[in-house]
Amino acid sequence: MERIGGLSAERQRDRKTFLRLLRRVRIEAKLTQTQLAKILGVTQARVSKYEQGERRIDMLELKAVCDAIKLPLTEFARRFEEACR
Repeated sequence: MERIGGLSAERQRDRKTFLRLLRRVRIEAKLTQTQLAKILGVTQARVSKYEQGERRIDMLELKAVCDAIKLPLTEFARRFEEACR
């Protein structure tokens, strides 16, 4: 199995899917990166880095994002699982 950046090809694909979903749910909530950042109490650059995969997002940060956009974390997880199929 080929590895890119320390991750298997399958894990790389899942990571890209996660990042696209993270951006998509923000856009669906009709929030800019700046608006989401303000709600979260972080910089717009941090939100951008989350979406670009330049900064890892842990479960607590992901829950904060989901809370900010009024999307249950379980729904985010369901959509992620569905997108990975």
